[in-house]
Amino acid sequence: MGKYFSDAVDQALEAIYYSFDKDRAAACLQPLADASNAGDGDASYILSRCTSGPQYSWKYHPFQENDEVTEQLIRKSILQGSAMGVLGAMRCGMLTPEMEEAMKAHYPTLKDAWNAVYEKAEAGCLFAMNMIGNTYFWLDVVRIEGKGPEDFPSKEAFGQYLRDSELKCIPWFERAFEGGMGFAGGNLYNLYYNGDDGTFPTDEAKAEAVARLGAEKGYPNWQEQYAAFLKEKEDLSQRVYDLYLAAAKQGQLSSWFYVGYAHELGKVGPKDCQRAMQCYELGLQDPRQVGCANRSARLFFLGEDGIPQDYARAVQLFEQAHSLKSNWGNDMLGTCYLFGYGCQKDPARALQLFQEVDYSTNLLNYGLGTIYTEGLGAPQDIKKGVEYFQKCKNYTPAQEALLKFKKTLFGKWVRR
Repeated sequence: MGKYFSDAVDQALEAIYYSFDKDRAAACLQPLADASNAGDGDASYILSRCTSGPQYSWKYHPFQENDEVTEQLIRKSILQGSAMGVLGAMRCGMLTPEMEEAMKAHYPTLKDAWNAVYEKAEAGCLFAMNMIGNTYFWLDVVRIEGKGPEDFPSKEAFGQYLRDSELKCIPWFERAFEGGMGFAGGNLYNLYYNGDDGTFPTDEAKAEAVARLGAEKGYPNWQEQYAAFLKEKEDLSQRVYDLYLAAAKQGQLSSWFYVGYAHELGKVGPKDCQRAMQCYELGLQDPRQVGCANRSARLFFLGEDGIPQDYARAVQLFEQAHSLKSNWGNDMLGTCYLFGYGCQKDPARALQLFQEVDYSTNLLNYGLGTIYTEGLGAPQDIKKGVEYFQKCKNYTPAQEALLKFKKTLFGKWVRR
């Protein structure tokens, strides 16, 4: 038997919540599944956290999100007698009257289930501390204690009870965060950074202090968060760069973007686009990394500063970013489709990409000018095309294109 729960659960909590090691996290899944199948409700609940999505653990743990499986596991955990499962089900809106009735086979009331988790928290379990903190932060404690406006002499008194209850989350989150559970800083940070109207004013200094503490304790997600705070004041200074690099080396893949960007711009030494590209490629191990996809695609598109031009790779990466709702590189991606750089020519696709954006660049205006003067993917409109060429400032291709057109005595633009 483990210190707080079964060996499988205690070891899983260490691997998933008290470390940032994706291999350790992956290795605990089978023991958890075995324990769950053997009747361990707490193992079933921790498994449900693994399938709930990246917001329920470190986002770089190798778990697969599955809402259906999550619901099955939470229900299973309650039926197996997990107090954590009860509190977790309440938090995600799954503690239906049916499941609350099933809970009573192990815990006569919600307060009994809460007390079971509270005892683990008092005994030193960081995960339990965070759960208790959440019951206050989200005011689940109101349902747990069976309180309502009718139990107070006035509306103001009930409001004060809610405010006092919410603020009880702070010491629990602090203990868990300082004790080694980086995940526990999330809602503590949110409380300070966002505040809560009528309960708690925003306090950016305290939010920054949470991020700084997390960074000092070596939590990679908090190294990145604290770097973001400092970046607002210092840009990509050496200190900011060092934080991003430390986070990236611990597996915070999103931080590779900032490390690479610093090298691409020469913020921490001579400009080094080859080093930047190496960082972007590391960041692209996260398929959601829009920044790395866009910046590396730009380097491949331009083919300069030691990076060989590779339009096909640029198209692939720009499309990856575009699929994630980014149109930052639409002018370059559209140019590729317009002229067939690294892909089949597709003027209609180029026009669609150009029209999605609200920015103006020489490349985009030249592309639109070409589309309308040549009637590529859209009806020919020489006047409109010339107007786009005229928007290009000091851009030789556009100036050369303009030489192909003239205005008649009647003010109509025509081809020479």
